[in-house]
Order: sequence, then structure tokens, then C-alpha cells
Amino acid sequence: MTDSAINGGAVVADAPAHMNGDGGMPHDHKPVEASGLRIVAPSAEPGRSEPSHSPLSSSTPAETTAQPEPPVLETPLAPRTASPTALTSPTVPTPTPSAPTRAPAAASSPRTSHPPHLISTHLISNPTASASQAIRTQFPKPNPVLRLLHRFKVKHSVISGLSAAEEKKWQAEGPALRRKAGWKLPGEEGEGVEVSELFWKMYLSLMPTLGRDPLSGLCPPDLLGSTTTMPLSIISLIPDIMQHYHDVIIRAEKEIFLATNYWQPSNSVNTISQSLRDLSALVIKEKRPKIVVKIMYDRGSWEQLWNAHAPVSPKEWTPLDLPAQEEIEGLDMEVINFHRVLLGTFHAKFLIVDRKVALLNSNNIQDRPNLELMSHFEGPVVDAFYEIALHSWYNQLSPPLPCMSTPYQPPRDPATGEVRYLFSHNNPYFDDIEILKAARAARMLLRKQTMDETKASEEHGRERFRDAVRKVVDQQRQSLADWHPGDDLNAAAQSAMQELREFRDRWASGMMGSRVGSRAGSRSNSRAPSRRASSSDVHAHGKPDRADSETAAITAANAALNQPEESEAPSSPTMTEMPVPLRSKTMPPPQTEEPRDHPKHHVMFLDTDLDGTGRLFQDGENSPLSPRAAEARRGASPRMRPTASPRMRPAGSPRVRPADSPSTPTLRLPPSVLGAATVDSPTASSIALPRTPVDATADEALPQAAKPPTSLSGEHLPPSAQTPQELQGGGNTPQHSIVPSSHGDHAHVMNEKGDEYEIPPEALKAGLIRWDKVGGTKLQRADSDVPPEGKGSKRMYKMSKMFNAAGVLSEAWATVEDSDEIDNFRPHIVHKPHAPLPIAMCCRKPHGFPGHHDIRNPQNAAWLAGFRYAKKKVFVQSPTLNARPIVRAVKQACRRGVEVVLLLDLGFNDKGESIPFQGGTNEEVVDRLYKKLRSENKEQYLKVYWYTGKDQVRPLNAVKKQRNCHIKFAAYDDEVLIIGNGNQDSQSWFHSQEVNVMIDSKQIVAEMMETLLANQNTIQYGLVDSDGIWRDDKGKTLQDYGATGSGAFRGLSGFIAFAKTI
Repeated sequence: MTDSAINGGAVVADAPAHMNGDGGMPHDHKPVEASGLRIVAPSAEPGRSEPSHSPLSSSTPAETTAQPEPPVLETPLAPRTASPTALTSPTVPTPTPSAPTRAPAAASSPRTSHPPHLISTHLISNPTASASQAIRTQFPKPNPVLRLLHRFKVKHSVISGLSAAEEKKWQAEGPALRRKAGWKLPGEEGEGVEVSELFWKMYLSLMPTLGRDPLSGLCPPDLLGSTTTMPLSIISLIPDIMQHYHDVIIRAEKEIFLATNYWQPSNSVNTISQSLRDLSALVIKEKRPKIVVKIMYDRGSWEQLWNAHAPVSPKEWTPLDLPAQEEIEGLDMEVINFHRVLLGTFHAKFLIVDRKVALLNSNNIQDRPNLELMSHFEGPVVDAFYEIALHSWYNQLSPPLPCMSTPYQPPRDPATGEVRYLFSHNNPYFDDIEILKAARAARMLLRKQTMDETKASEEHGRERFRDAVRKVVDQQRQSLADWHPGDDLNAAAQSAMQELREFRDRWASGMMGSRVGSRAGSRSNSRAPSRRASSSDVHAHGKPDRADSETAAITAANAALNQPEESEAPSSPTMTEMPVPLRSKTMPPPQTEEPRDHPKHHVMFLDTDLDGTGRLFQDGENSPLSPRAAEARRGASPRMRPTASPRMRPAGSPRVRPADSPSTPTLRLPPSVLGAATVDSPTASSIALPRTPVDATADEALPQAAKPPTSLSGEHLPPSAQTPQELQGGGNTPQHSIVPSSHGDHAHVMNEKGDEYEIPPEALKAGLIRWDKVGGTKLQRADSDVPPEGKGSKRMYKMSKMFNAAGVLSEAWATVEDSDEIDNFRPHIVHKPHAPLPIAMCCRKPHGFPGHHDIRNPQNAAWLAGFRYAKKKVFVQSPTLNARPIVRAVKQACRRGVEVVLLLDLGFNDKGESIPFQGGTNEEVVDRLYKKLRSENKEQYLKVYWYTGKDQVRPLNAVKKQRNCHIKFAAYDDEVLIIGNGNQDSQSWFHSQEVNVMIDSKQIVAEMMETLLANQNTIQYGLVDSDGIWRDDKGKTLQDYGATGSGAFRGLSGFIAFAKTI
């Protein structure tokens, strides 16, 4: 796929190389009838090269009228419904061919087509046939003579590499192999995903193993190489992986195929079983057809002596905690118990759902304190997993798998119809992953904040515009108020009126003065003041006479006439103490200051801040609250716990009256708030906490803030850990002492006054409270993250608790120093969006006969090719490493100057590995490796580390099942990656059935390596010295810590112990 665009968590890619120009099948096909089914077969045209074919098409086209009618496969099976990816990218109507083909990658490179060789092809044509019959028909083995001749030749190719003749042969076949897989070399013309030189060399090393047995790698040769996307990996404990199993299973629409080695009743089994029950209920509720479920595991059974693939009846699977038939009426389930006697273990672990997604993991369905790895695959590689599942099942499928006739169909862009692989939060299978849910919530919050900010900015702009307009209008109003055009006219009129009045007064005085003399009220300045009192002064005479009364009346009338008229705008402004505020229609007038003699309310800061409504109020008789409102307030929960402040007094200290007048009213807070003032958070309790009255010297009307019950460590006890008296508010218990009871597991709480309370037995039985019988000093909630004494910090305790809850035989607590490194444990690797990647299946069939001869398979060839062709570095993490071919490969790589880094488990399966001819324990192998390389001065190229848990500072022996690593991971030159089920021990190399994949991607290797090393302390504390002995910074060895043993007959003793377990 050449033109790929990564955008928004999805990848839009062109049609794969094996598709025709319109994304579908070539149109030069004609239908042929076979067994009642309409099958598509190729037809050649004269003078035209036939297109290349492959078994499956990884893409489906949209139907258009311009194209010829697509081939159709008519089967009695129910049609497929939309996949979960249709939630984002609806599927497009597509044909369902039994043998889809690939279009030619380049017109210049034609090759003859051939009918596809797939197990599913035969089963579609023969619905009643078993998978074993399909295998024998589609992939017949060569005659015994040829197989014997190929035996030694293939072994040489696997161990020593391709000979010159073999390399020439397969290089000539290279273009056809790459077109079939959808690949191309750098610089090569045509369509396809580019593969690196290292990946291509390793892939060619698989080819010789197929000559002797085409299914030596379980997968049909036509699907050995393909492409994939890998949106998610999990490196964590088993519960995290089982949770993703649940998330995928619950979204199944047609079928589920689950394969595992151990199926052991446990929390992991309960998770899977509950997922099936939930899925069944969902199917029944939605009235959908039954979903077909196939489950495989390996548990010893006498029936396997004559039938390695022993069917399991519902009566037999129910004791294994699988759902009974009546519990899953919406499912049609079948179970097989597979083991090839004697040593052919079914060690595969994978899940396929709806032929849309495949999960490949290192863990079994059981509880173990193991660090495990799971990867999520989508793309054409799902079809390869599907064929492996059919091969493993071997028996007849009853009922058949509904998706058998439909190859993988990638999600498509609803607008353009282009293939659009989904990543991160766009992938519906990841909707329940916490980190993605948090990221989704953060994105929604950020989007909302951005929208709010944009809206606020727009609103602010409009508000600024309105303010500007308002300011201009107010300024104009103020100017109009200050400008009075009538003032000048009024002043002139007043002056004229004044002159007229003065003239009138002078004229009246002159006329009257000529008759009766000067008259009171005269404003004439021509006369001197009168020597006698004015007749108008009524107070100057004891009793006014008639003439004086008339004079006073006339004078008063003249004064009234002479009073000037009021003006709306006085000529001289009046200065006031405060400026007259401007009236506004939008802004309220400013408040004036209260009179000085009016007493102000004084706010007194007490033990708490505000009540539940955020308002201060009075209590007592003068309280503005009604009795009902006051009662409601008492039940209100506080919003926050008060902190030390200069305005707040410590709880329990006497209150001090302010230096105000005794009559100063005081605003007080309600007792309900004070009683709950010391609660840590609103979610800590939903009931009223006990209250204790304050000392008699304090204000009796204001009770002191009551403290909630606390443990000896000072932690507040939640309601479930409180005594009945405390729950009823029967008194404060600031300190408790825990004393054992004479009644078994019962415990008592004793307060400082000596009052003793018995912990309810129901709380102990329900697991809500845990009594530490060893120390006898603590009472703790069973699900609390509060670390007990001696268990380190809270995050250290939480980390250790997570490991201990995964199935340890005995608890181990953190020994690492508290640091931010503990927070670097990240279970989920949400891979960055990427174009489809080259991938190859590297598997092996089970081999039951004892011996170390079955090495001729793609798994072993790929592992050895990686060591052979790596130029800089080989990194391997495996529980065990003792197979002779891999030990030899380690030495050869170090001799070439290639750095080899091995991360192994201390003591993992030592009993089994101590059996003669198994290769020895990890310690024995490492000791031999260093001795050999030291003799050749090459020990500097080998670095061995014992796995060390994230919360530990030294390795713990795996026999104790406290901290183990069960990951199978190999990276070559930080470019090519092999992950899956296979360990690096003799069992996985020579006997067990294993499923692994080889991926070509520097991005995927880097992302997985970063998290793999961050989720353990192996690199920091697990390094083994060049003499093969681990030492800490004090020089102490594992023997000093009792983590390992030694002895000349260690192997024999291990074999005896192992035999006893059998």
C-alpha cells in the first residue's frame, strides 16, 4: 500500500497489492457449480496473461453499476452483519467468494494462477467434512522416501542457513512471494508494503520448512505472509489482558474462537465465563441469531490416548467454571480438549472474533503473578489466524463457523469507500480502556473549553462593543446635561426682572414717600435707617395695634411678590459632598455609606468556612431561616475541609470575642456545618458525624467542630469501618485502640475513655474490614489503599497489592525506594496510527514423540535466522532459555560481535527443566554461557538479567510465584520483532504447538521496548556479572538472600521432585 495517510487516529490506504484497481476481485471470472455452491473460478482470455491469485482478499469493494456483476457465493449460512467497526465506518455491501483472488501487482510480472489451497475452501465446498479431511485433501504430504531425503536437508537449512543453491532458488521466487503477501522491496516497482532487508532474509529462511510438510507452520503457505495493523498491545498482569478479552468478546456478532493451554478455574476463567453469559443475554435481548463459540484447551484426559482432539460435553465443562448450557441460550458452544501424547502440548493462546480481530497473548486462562504480553491485530493476517484455528480444531465443526465463507473485511471510510484502519479512541473495541476513556474525556473537556472560550471571546467582543456604545451614549448624555442653552436666556430674563422689580420698588417708594413717608419693605438706599423699630417687627412690641397689623400684612405681601422664581438650572452650581451619580438604565446606582451611628455586622471566622449553600446566616431566635430550612441545613454536607488560616481558630481552642461593642450582632454558622467541618471530602461520608459539646468555658450556643472517628494511624474511618455508636452520632472518638476479641476473628474498638465497641461480624465476613491477626494492632478496610505499617508509601503499597492480587502463593511487598518511577507502570500501549505492516506467521505443530529432532518448522527457522542475520543487537525476554539450538545461536552471535541481551526468570520451571536432556535450568545455562565466552574473550557481548518486579530491588525466585515474567519477546536490530506463545526452552522448540508472528516495524519495536522495560526493574537491578553470578550493590548474592540453591545433584533432585508432582 503506497499512498497511506495517517489522520485522526485512522489510516486511509489504497487497495492492497492483491486487489484489482477498484478494490475488488478481477472480473475475468466465471462461476462454476460445485456441491450445490456457486464458486468462482478463473477464466483466461486469449493473448492475455492471467492475473495472480491468492486465497483471500483483504478488501471488499463498493458495488457500482459501472462494474460487471461481482462473483457471488451462495451458501446456506446466514449472512454476516455489520462488524463493530461499522459504528464508525459502515461496511459496504460485498460479495462473499469462497476463493477470492489477488489482482496482479504489476503487469510486467505475470505468473500462472493456481487454485487456492486453504482448509476453509474445502470446508465450504464440503460442509459435513472435518478439518482433518480438509487438511489431507488440500495439503497431502510427499511420499515417505522424499520426506526422508528432505529431513536432513531441511534441518541443515534451519540450523546453518540457506545454501547458495537454495538462496538462488528462493530469490528467484521472491517477486511472486512478495506479490502474494502484498509486499515489495525498497525501490521495487509495483504495489505493496515495503519490507526491510533483515525481514526478507528471515522470511526466506522459512521456505525450506514447507517442502517436507506444507503445514509444518500450521498456516497454509499462501497465507504465511500478509499485512496487518497493530493498534494495541498490553504488557501487564493477567487481569488487564482478560479485561480486553471481555471487551472484544462482548462485541461479537457471529462467532468466537478461543484457544489456550491452561484452563484453570480462577478469576480469569470467571471473567471469560461472565463475558459469555453477558453476550448470550445481549443476543437474546436483541433477538439475534445464536453466536457460535469454539473453545480449545489442554487438560489431561484418558480419551486423548486414542483421540488427541477429545470433545468435551457440557456436563464435563461445567465443573471447570464454564457456563452451563442453560446459562448461555444465546450461544452455540463447543469445547475440545487437545493434547498429542506424550509431549505434544497444545501451547497456543489466541482469540478470534467475527474474523475481524485476532488477539495473540502469552498468558493462559488462569491466575498467576506474571507479567504478560498481548497484542491486538486487525487486517488480512486475521485470515491466517483463522486457518490456524481450523487446523487446530481438526474435528468436524458442528455447527460450522458462520464467517468461514467471508474473508477479512477492513473498515472503510463512509465518504470515500477507502480502507480506513481504526486506531486509539476511534476503534470501538477500545471503548472501555481506562486510559483511552480518560483521554476521550480530556478531549471532550478541551473541546468544550475551546468552544466556551470562543463563545466567551465572541461574547466579550460583543460586550466590549456594547460598552463602547454605552460609553459614547453616556458621554453624550453628560455633555447634554452639562450644556444648558437656556441658562443665558434665563440669566438675562432674571436680570431684566430684577431691574423691573427695583424700578417698581423705587417708583412705589417715591409715590408713597410723597404721601405717607417711607414704607416698610422698601429697598431704597436713598434714605437713612429709621431711628425706630420697623413696624413689621411684631416681636418688638408688646401688642400690635391696628395700623401695625396692616403694615405687617402689606409687608408680607410685598415680600411674597418680590420672591424670585425658581429655575430648573441654577446659574451657579451647587457643590455637594458626593457627586451626583449619573443615572443608567443598565447599571444600578451606587450604594451610599451607612450612617456612622448604625452598628455594622461583624463576621466571625470559626472552625469552618461556609455551609452547604455557600452563605453565612444567623442561628438562634433571630435566625432568618425557618425551622424547616434550618433542619435541612443541618443535613447539608460541607464543601471543603477548613485549613489553617489567620482568620480561623484551630478546632477545640476557646473562642475569643472581637473587641467590638457587646451589642454588636455576630453572624454564626450552624451546628450542622461545625459538626462535619473536619470531613476530608464530600464523598467520605453521607451520614451525620458525631458531635461533642464544647467546654463549659466556651460559648454554649456554638458547639465545637466534632472530629470523625480515626484509626491509630490518624486516618479517618469510613462509615463501613465505624462502630454503631459512631454511626448514630453517639460521641466523638478522637483516638482508638484495637484489641483482639476472645471470639475468634472479632475485634473491638476502644476509645480514649475506655468505651469498647465490637466490630460487627457481618463486616468481617463480608470482607469490608480486615483484622490483622499477626500484628493485632490495626483494623483496616480490605479494599483500602492505605498502606499498613511497614508496607511503604501509598503508591508502593498499591503496586505490590496489584501484583499480590494476581495469584501469588505468598505475598511480597515493595522493597524499592519510593520514587516517581513506580508511576511509570503503564499496562496499555496504544500504538500510534500506522500504515499496514508486513507480518509473517512463525508457528509449529505439536510433536508428541520424545526427542529433540522436530526442528524443521517456521518458528525455529525464524528464531535462528534472527540471530544469524542481526548485525548489531539481539534482545530476548523469555521465562526460560535452554534449547540447544538457541544456546548455540547466542554464542555464535557474540562471536560475531553482536550484542545479545537476555532477560530471563530466576528459577522458572526448574523442576521440569532439570529433567535429563531438557537443557538445564536458567542458572545452569547462563553459567555455561559465560564460562564458554570468557574462554574466548567474548563475554562482553553477552548481558544476562534476572527478571525483577517493578516493586522489587532484587530478583525473586519464580518457584515462590510472587513475581514472574511470562513474556515471549525477541527483537533483532530494533527492527524485526517476534512475539507469541513460544518459550526458548526445549519443550517449545521441539514438542509444543506454538503460534507466533514476525513483524517488520521499527515503530512497533520501539513502542513495545519502551513499555516492556518501564514495567519492570530488570535493567536497573537484575544484571548478572560476567562470572554468571548476580550481586547487589553490597556484594551479596542470591544465595545470601536464600533466593537460589546449588548442589552437584540438583538436576536429579529436580527430576525426582517433578516426578512426585506427576
